[in-house]
Amino acid sequence: SAQKAALSKLSPEMVSASTLAGDPITARLTAAPGNGASIGGLKVMTDNGWFAARPSGTEDAYKIYCESFLGEEHRKQIEKEALEIVSEVLKNA
Repeated sequence: SAQKAALSKLSPEMVSASTLAGDPITARLTAAPGNGASIGGLKVMTDNGWFAARPSGTEDAYKIYCESFLGEEHRKQIEKEALEIVSEVLKNA
């Protein structure tokens, strides 16, 4: 699908946001830091949490995984902003 193709071609520079859930973004990754292998999507990190967006292997959709180191309300905010960031990136891809 077009969405899967766009997700597979993401680059860290395509993320224009500078904060996530109120925290400065510290990393935007499409490859593993250790060996440079593709992670098959995009990971955005802050000191207090992260999200990753990847195409689904079985559906014409993408999945967002996220974690907060501060608690459930903060995780919900990460998830909400992750959806906005990914939608924006896909729109501009």
